[in-house]
Amino acid sequence: MKKFDVIVIGGGPGGYVAAIKASLLGKKVAVVEREALGGTCLNWGCIPTKALLRSSELIHHLTDGDEFGYSLDTKSIQIDYAKIQKRSRKVSEKLVGGVGYLMKKNKITVLQDTASFKDKKTLVLQKSGEEVTADSIIIATGTKPMRLPGMDFESPRVLDSKKALQLTTLPKSAVVIGAGAIGMEFAALWNTLGAEVTVAEMLPRILPNEDFDTSKEMETQYKKQGIKVKTETKVTKVTAQADKVVIVMEDKAGKTETVNCDYLLVAAGIVPDNSALALDKAGVKTNQRGYIEINDFMQTNVAGIYAIGDITGKLALAHTASAQGILAAEHLSGHETKPINYVNIPKCTYGTPETASAGLTEQQAKDKKIEYTTAMFPFSASGKALAYGATEGYVKIVSGKEDGELLGVHMVGAHVTEMIAGVVGLLGLECTIEELSRTIHPHPSMSEAIMEASHVAEGMGIHI
Repeated sequence: MKKFDVIVIGGGPGGYVAAIKASLLGKKVAVVEREALGGTCLNWGCIPTKALLRSSELIHHLTDGDEFGYSLDTKSIQIDYAKIQKRSRKVSEKLVGGVGYLMKKNKITVLQDTASFKDKKTLVLQKSGEEVTADSIIIATGTKPMRLPGMDFESPRVLDSKKALQLTTLPKSAVVIGAGAIGMEFAALWNTLGAEVTVAEMLPRILPNEDFDTSKEMETQYKKQGIKVKTETKVTKVTAQADKVVIVMEDKAGKTETVNCDYLLVAAGIVPDNSALALDKAGVKTNQRGYIEINDFMQTNVAGIYAIGDITGKLALAHTASAQGILAAEHLSGHETKPINYVNIPKCTYGTPETASAGLTEQQAKDKKIEYTTAMFPFSASGKALAYGATEGYVKIVSGKEDGELLGVHMVGAHVTEMIAGVVGLLGLECTIEELSRTIHPHPSMSEAIMEASHVAEGMGIHI
């Protein structure tokens, strides 16, 4: 039986980062991965979708010739979706290869297999039948798309996000169930490339985990681009046929509508991927939804067993998983570490425009009974945004009414996903609005809208 100091189950952005960190801290480490290193993020999530969206972004900007002084017959643009999809796979494959290199560089053993617990220290590898043991085991198996009842996922026309990334032909029409980040990114991608897209969301607003103003602004932007957004609408029947999908929707007033489309994308949530783990044999507790319960240091209820990433049900984002992985590796190695403040983790949705946020929304501030104020600075008043022709959106700040502490920042606009990292640092330092307003930003830049919003929050708006 092979023995390691640490075994990580799952090689995604949580698992492989935890493995590298543990190795750097002097541990003998193995990673068990049943599919490809990089997990959902690199193979079927964050990375390939951003590669696809980059193609759509370039095509989107080709339509701006009148404003920027060039002439182009956009009707003659030929979209080769197979090439667009092929490029996205190449990007993913290159990064996955890079993770393999990092495993070798850090002398981490990679076991291509599926692991299940025999007991709290021992794992059985299902394909090889081999048993491996470790002093510490980190569970990082992530989640999988939720399979809604009544959906024939065996049909090639009913998609989850993984199947959607495998399409080599652009849909002429599509319905997306679920208006979270995954659903809206695919809707934006296909719409920009010429598809007719309808989004059905049961909740009252799209991007429901974002601040209300973000949801409202993005719904306006998506509708302006031609996406049909139907909130407070549920899909009651789906019939997958050979050449189309027939979908029946019902709105909050009980009015029904039938839509025919090429493809249906179900992006209505995720569930924990723990069925193969045999957690009961190790005594690891899960909550009612199947997510593994952890403390501030990623420890489960069983000594020596940690859990990180989406499987913990905290915040299903790759960078959350990576941060948890580093923390777990530090803790099991006896190094001093600090708990994660999940409120301040950045959330991003990509497309044109983008959204980015960190900290408290207005509603969260209300729920916590915090006295707060808000301030906005629109990109329409930004010199850089005007020069770039990217005036959609704004920066919104939520701050404490009495002490002026920065509580949250919510942005809609071009490149805001690149701007949010600095805000996260300031939130972590419990920065005040006054301190932010005195942080000199470069001019001209999109980022100075954050500083300008802080001036507005002080009641001293300069450029508005």
